[in-house]
Amino acid sequence: MRLSLFRPLPLLVLSFAAAASDDTPPVQQVEVRAPGGSQLRRDDAVGRIVIGRDDLQRYGETTLSDALKRQPGLSVVGGEIRMRGLGGGYTQILIDGQPAPANFDIATLSPELIERVEIQRSAQVDASAQSVAGSLNIVLRKAAGAPRRTAKIGAERQAGATSPSATAQWIARSGAVGYGLTATASETRRRDRIATGERASDGDGTAVRRLADEAYTRTRRLSAAPRADVKLDGGNMLTWQGLVDVSHVDARGTQSETTLQGAPTASPDSDWRSLFKNWLVKSDLAWTRRFDAGSLTLKAGVEASNRDGDYLFHGIDAAGTPWLNRAVLSRAYQRRAASSGKYLTPLAAGHDIGIGWDASQVRRTESRHQRDTTPQQPDAAPSYSLDQDYNASVEQVALFAQDEWSVTPRLQAYLGLRWEGLETRTWGPGDAATASRVWSPVAQLLWKLPDSARDQLRLALARTYKAPQPRDLVPRRYTINNDNGPTQPDYQGNPSLRPELAWGLDAALESYFARDAMVSVSAYVRRIRDVVQLRLWQENRVWVSSPANGGVANVHGVELDARVPFKLASAGGATIELRTNLSRNWSRVDGVAGPDNRLGNQAPLTANLGMDLRMPQGRGAGANFRFVGGWRARTAQSLLQETGVVRELETYATWPAIGGRWRLTVANLLQSTRNAGQRYDDGRYASTRLSLDDQRPIFRLQYEVQR
Repeated sequence: MRLSLFRPLPLLVLSFAAAASDDTPPVQQVEVRAPGGSQLRRDDAVGRIVIGRDDLQRYGETTLSDALKRQPGLSVVGGEIRMRGLGGGYTQILIDGQPAPANFDIATLSPELIERVEIQRSAQVDASAQSVAGSLNIVLRKAAGAPRRTAKIGAERQAGATSPSATAQWIARSGAVGYGLTATASETRRRDRIATGERASDGDGTAVRRLADEAYTRTRRLSAAPRADVKLDGGNMLTWQGLVDVSHVDARGTQSETTLQGAPTASPDSDWRSLFKNWLVKSDLAWTRRFDAGSLTLKAGVEASNRDGDYLFHGIDAAGTPWLNRAVLSRAYQRRAASSGKYLTPLAAGHDIGIGWDASQVRRTESRHQRDTTPQQPDAAPSYSLDQDYNASVEQVALFAQDEWSVTPRLQAYLGLRWEGLETRTWGPGDAATASRVWSPVAQLLWKLPDSARDQLRLALARTYKAPQPRDLVPRRYTINNDNGPTQPDYQGNPSLRPELAWGLDAALESYFARDAMVSVSAYVRRIRDVVQLRLWQENRVWVSSPANGGVANVHGVELDARVPFKLASAGGATIELRTNLSRNWSRVDGVAGPDNRLGNQAPLTANLGMDLRMPQGRGAGANFRFVGGWRARTAQSLLQETGVVRELETYATWPAIGGRWRLTVANLLQSTRNAGQRYDDGRYASTRLSLDDQRPIFRLQYEVQR
């Protein structure tokens, strides 16, 4: 599918620029200062960290994962956004307060569609308790404010590949009805070159190989977020929010193997191609009714998502003869329906009581059809075939009650209790059904310290859980094309997975010593029961891994977050803001012998140091250094995962010109090499596989105009 939106958008941008040319008489500007992000964070009883549009778009990234990687306590591993270094479902991702679709790669969501992102370190009872590490609530852009039209075009250049993007926003209001549309279109081209070293030893000898992988990926995406709201009599409100996302991912690559010792693999040379077509449609309706003493909010939503995959692998043996064609057709279709309601009312002096429910049903259909044939015999029957068709469902219902209690003018409390029931079921080979009931008490305290106008203490205690996703329950087999082994096993789901249950304690000391200036030092502890770890075994000489419950994990860490703005008296009113954050994380899994028995992929250290310079006439510049520490994690009893450090330096500049606003960003200035790999050793068989990925600088230029 061609993203034809690219064609009219440049004309739209030029028309806006003409309308906003320098011939237009200057308009006197009046600055109205709303509460800043630090002030909102300071006064919130539950301690949300709100990331607004300015922060999300500061470096001009086109994906949400890149835009959030500089925020406190967040890290990005393989495009997955994580809190406390924990991914794989420990970090809850919400869109407008509802769980994000499983088929949708939320990391690729364009920041242009987003109003703000709320980082919630502890749980709240009016949202799902599936937030062991915390929650990220992504609030889509609203049709609020004065009518306006905005357009933005940009291009990114990396490793010889150019990636264009375009955004258009239209907001209007007619009487009591407001409506708007934000749409983005992008084509991302990416070239990757990865060098891998492999060494394997068993009773028959040792094999040493070097592999060179080269891949080219082109992703075309079109996203739109329409919204409408109606102001009813008595302050009541009816709101509709939609989201449509369509993407095509076309990728191809080659692998070349050099055998230094021992025997080569079955396919020393190979090439592959994949085409994935994805779409998501989401619709949510909310009605708010206000009373003399309280309000009632009812919500209902539906969504559907689909992923179709077409994959072809060609294997060539050591003599240079093509010997294997592997064709895989796959499909995953998921639909979800949800409803919720919440009633808020003052119960007594200082008590705001809320009660409500939410319920959802998710159904997922998944299929995978594999055919292996010989190129020399194209008309012969497949030498191997595998047909897998599964259905899975997750049904959830929850009841909750909360009390926002102003104990004294300096002490606020948030107390809540949530009951959540969860039933999962799979149909197909290996039918299974599980049911669980979780009580989640939540208590949060905000204490403004005596004799201080700027210092305050936060405490939070909550019980949370991590439920298996439908895709983890489906026991379909994902096969490795070449060189199957303990460091490259096949993978299949486990229909017997149980939820992981956790108790968590959070504490933070915050100091707000000027407008939008703050320092926060926090600590957290989590104890997770029935933690899911990988199980690794051999089946008919084929290595297979699968998730399984087992044991207890203890997680703890500390975080630092500081933001200090100040004015430069000698620079005509320019302002500099210094930002820094640091997160140190530890974990231990009791069910796996040490050393390095930590949760897999948990970044032990993340740190950012940044500066932003704001000058008159809309000019600005900034830079940020990001560091992520390397780690070793024993993800199975004899399997060790290694990840090297990440060092990134990026800078940007903005300025007005030609009736609009320009932004230039240069990222990956250090061009540091990233390494990752796995080591396996059970005393009889040992295997090591380490890869190096060279990073290239990124140049990004954007132009935005608004009417």
